[in-house]
Amino acid sequence: MSVRTPIHVLTGFLGSGKTTLLRHLLSDPAVRDTAVIVNEFGEIGLDHLLMREITDDVVLLRSGCLCCALRGDLISSILDLHRAMRIGEVPLFSRIAVETTGLADPMPILQAILNDRQLARLCRLGQVLTTIDGVNGLTTIQQHDEAVRQVAVANCLILTKIDLIDARQSDAVAYAVKRLNRTARIYLSRPEAFPAANALFDDASDPMKQLIEVSVPDGLDRQSHSHERIKTFAVRLDRPVDLSAFIEWLELLLTSRGDSVLRVKGYITAKGHAQPLVIQGVQHTVYRPVPLQAFPAAPGASELVFITQNLSSTAIESSLKSFLSVSIEGAMG
Repeated sequence: MSVRTPIHVLTGFLGSGKTTLLRHLLSDPAVRDTAVIVNEFGEIGLDHLLMREITDDVVLLRSGCLCCALRGDLISSILDLHRAMRIGEVPLFSRIAVETTGLADPMPILQAILNDRQLARLCRLGQVLTTIDGVNGLTTIQQHDEAVRQVAVANCLILTKIDLIDARQSDAVAYAVKRLNRTARIYLSRPEAFPAANALFDDASDPMKQLIEVSVPDGLDRQSHSHERIKTFAVRLDRPVDLSAFIEWLELLLTSRGDSVLRVKGYITAKGHAQPLVIQGVQHTVYRPVPLQAFPAAPGASELVFITQNLSSTAIESSLKSFLSVSIEGAMG
């Protein structure tokens, strides 16, 4: 089976530094074999990097990366890029980065990537990278639901403009976003010290990063910057489960309550499978399980992280327990 191309999604609210970060990522030789899809060239400000046009909508950057202007359907654009690579119209690429607009809800993009069967044969969902403005991030999260959802579904959170604030302010922003998404890796970004591209695009490691409890910065009210509708919690199963029954339960959950489930990610140990299986879901869509090379924790166990909106851990745990008749250990409620 050929290796499927990871599709990494770069999101973040207006003015949060996506353009600056993307410009940096595309200049890194470690990821020169990258195809980038942006909504409009004019919005992303990459003109100084353009080298030559190789198709109507694709240009080759000096770094060696491809940049594609998204003027239609995302899935069609990705499939067209793959077709162009197969017939030699564009250079080989090993990853795709999709940059969203600042006001975009990332859910439809993730659902499209996870749900399209034709695309699934060629690609898989990679990292979801979200930029957060270190100066205005707290206000943005408090006032805009799109920003909350961008943070909640991320694998990596990148705090930008750190050079413009002091340590206490950056701690407060970090605490706020980690309250929304405790499983994401967090990076600080400033003009002289951007995160490395290969670190942000690394999704080959354990899908279950250690669940991090964030300490409260001195003098910060524990509740002052929380967004109480968003919950992050882990569900742990103590023994192997029947894969068909588990998938049926998850599909029923997302069909009935998908609007409240922003993301599900983790792994399960399934009966009859020698390797643990990665599980991912976004709202109403369940991603096809894929095997892991090794157990992240004790063999026989399973661990799933749910990021929900207006849906409690108790409701999910009770539903799963009654459906599978398994012992459940909850955490991070």
